[in-house]
Amino acid sequence: MSDGEEFRDLGPIFEPKSVALIGASNNPLKWGWVILSNILSHGYVGSVYPVNPKEDDILGLKTYKTIFEITEKIDLAIVVRPAENVPQHIEECVEKEVKSAIVLAGGFRETGKEGEELEREVVEIARKGNLLVVGPNTMGVYSAPVSLLAIMSPISVVKGEVSFISMSGNIGVNLLSMGSTENMGFNKFVSIGNQADVTLEEYLKYFGEDPETKIIIIYIEGLRKGKKFMEVAEEITPKKPIIVLKAGRSAAGAKAARSHSGALAGSNMIYDAVFKQAGVIKVSTINGMLELAKAFIHLPLPKGNRVGIVSWGGGYGVVAADACEEAGLVTPNIQEKTIQELDKMLPAYWSKGNPVDLVGTLDRSIQPKSLEAIIKDENIDAIIASGFLIGGSGIKFASPEALKKGITITERGVKLEEGGISMEVLAQKWMRSSDEQNMNKINELVEKYQKPIIAVTLTSDTKAIPKAWEKNTVVYPTLEVAAEALAKMYEYKQYLEKKKEQ
Repeated sequence: MSDGEEFRDLGPIFEPKSVALIGASNNPLKWGWVILSNILSHGYVGSVYPVNPKEDDILGLKTYKTIFEITEKIDLAIVVRPAENVPQHIEECVEKEVKSAIVLAGGFRETGKEGEELEREVVEIARKGNLLVVGPNTMGVYSAPVSLLAIMSPISVVKGEVSFISMSGNIGVNLLSMGSTENMGFNKFVSIGNQADVTLEEYLKYFGEDPETKIIIIYIEGLRKGKKFMEVAEEITPKKPIIVLKAGRSAAGAKAARSHSGALAGSNMIYDAVFKQAGVIKVSTINGMLELAKAFIHLPLPKGNRVGIVSWGGGYGVVAADACEEAGLVTPNIQEKTIQELDKMLPAYWSKGNPVDLVGTLDRSIQPKSLEAIIKDENIDAIIASGFLIGGSGIKFASPEALKKGITITERGVKLEEGGISMEVLAQKWMRSSDEQNMNKINELVEKYQKPIIAVTLTSDTKAIPKAWEKNTVVYPTLEVAAEALAKMYEYKQYLEKKKEQ
């Protein structure tokens, strides 16, 4: 797409009715087998046509010697062939009147002058037939509406509301896979590779107009059309958030970006200015894209930057206050009536202010009660709740041998016996039950008061966080991540308010 051209409809890429896989294989160690396996196992709703001159069937499907043997019209061709063979296959796709193609091979612009000339040849052929080309040097695409997983890695993806544009196939595929373990769903994904034909800006425009996409996340190493990117982003950000990780910030990173994707990294100050003007939310880590997207999906935007901190122990409250201030948030005084309400449920030596220190009380029923007392406080716009989700699998008792025999709960208390539930198992059940109640309460309070609550787990129990995400409770592993997320959400809220005034 040149600067003067209109944006094209990318529907044939993301919602194709038929797919031809050129270079399909019966060898499980080749991409032609992995991609076909992904397409079939994830329930693609259209027709699939493997193309390989040496095979009769692959994975139970009839195989075609060439694309011309396929009588049906093809919306999408996936070319899994070496770079030197790609021009021939693109020529065939044009002759067949295929609407779009994904070129997975590397060996083009990113390798130097010879590869750049080969890439130019591919684009010239494609544009003669109005053939949309993804890549080259790409890991593929994913599209939830048609259950299409045309990806080079054997992964599983959860369907959701986030669409993802990535200059790195490995980073993109890794985040898709991480999402499946944390109940984080994606609507569409594209590894854009070298952007020889379809550009980042076209994908962004398409996702921006897609009603099923609520949030867009982008990994970039550089922009070739900064002005065009800014124009498109400014159209989208008033309607949905765009979260970006810009890599290649250092000299070493910029050099690596040129060899990886052929991208020109550029000045960080320029990128920061472009993102700020366009309302794009910048993050500094790979996981930060996913973590922030979760918050935007499940939480309302904070109306202000005033954060209430509730912690099971005082030290974490201090650290949380530091994290909030460093992120540009404030921890205001809570109202006197809130202090009086908390006085009724907490020991006399609690902190009497914000952060609210629950002083390690073992009565976990106090946690949800204290949370509601604070969230309804008119001085508070959002809450960080530390120690409300702790899991339980890590609990161990260095107890007398008698306690290891087992216990039974009776009307008179605890009875030791050879059978029954061990003290450790009982404690684990108690902790997990309390976690479940806290998750339910957090979700209830967010809905009732329309204020964001982010839980921070203080545990090494790896099952605690995925369990929370199953309930759509926003939980992070550190206080710093929680504070940063709230700051970014407030930043976006301010941007929306400014746009309304214009």
